[in-house]
Amino acid sequence: MHLNKFDLNLLIALDALLQEKNVTRAAERVHVSQPAMSAALQKLRDYFNDPLLVRAGRELCLSPRGLSLLEPVREALLHVQATLGTQPTFDPATVERNFSVIVRDHIVPRLMPSVLKRMLAEAPRVTCAVEELSQTSLSRLEHGDSDLCVMIDNPQLFGLKGFPEWLRSVELKTVRWVCVVCKDHPYIRDELTEELYLSMPHVFSKPQGPGVSTMELMRRFTKVDLNVRVTTQSPFELPFIVPGTPLIATVPESVALRLAQLLPIRSFAPPHEIPDSREILMWHKRHESDPGHAWLRGLFVEASRQN
Repeated sequence: MHLNKFDLNLLIALDALLQEKNVTRAAERVHVSQPAMSAALQKLRDYFNDPLLVRAGRELCLSPRGLSLLEPVREALLHVQATLGTQPTFDPATVERNFSVIVRDHIVPRLMPSVLKRMLAEAPRVTCAVEELSQTSLSRLEHGDSDLCVMIDNPQLFGLKGFPEWLRSVELKTVRWVCVVCKDHPYIRDELTEELYLSMPHVFSKPQGPGVSTMELMRRFTKVDLNVRVTTQSPFELPFIVPGTPLIATVPESVALRLAQLLPIRSFAPPHEIPDSREILMWHKRHESDPGHAWLRGLFVEASRQN
């Protein structure tokens, strides 16, 4: 294989084909016609002497050679993009750039107004897409589809014992947990005893996807077995669910305080100790030296200090 015989323009088409496993979608991804993408696929097949995409029923799947190229090609393009897209200096007042950030929904009200206020004032040509945390969030960071992720420092949400080595992070805030119940709860009055805590039904949240089971995640989180009767994907939804029910929800204290004036709810310290968590900002190590990325990280760190 000789690089001087390879048309480097085909790398973009190769990445799209390997990612999409479909000629039409790959063409749409890189904004070319389907015939042009089909021609690119044929050139790639000739170069690698391999079909790359093979028919499996009504779908296409990657050949072993195509599968071996998937990650290296993607990583190579991301490094090229990071190198060419990184300026020695970054002037937010003049630069045109799009950022994508993943923020757990219960953190959005605390951070995003301050972050976006500064972004809109300082960077008139910068845009920001805000996404909710999901089971694909780490993959999106790894593959360059998102720039930052703000969440609780808990890799178990993704079924992992620890975060990947390519992640970089900074702590934003310590998170204290409280139990939220309906204001006129039929059994919980002035005190949430451990007996009531263990016997009452609970509502619990975790991101959608396989990962760890709800019961196992709850057990790791609280260190006890609880009667989880209702689940939701969103921590921010929990205080809206408990009014009028005997349910107990365990939420960040900041969420309980923010919603206490809007909802008929009360909060109690958990009778069974739940260690404080850390709210962290995460990014891929390839962005370490990118001044634009560092500027955006700085907005989140400063907003967290102020809120």
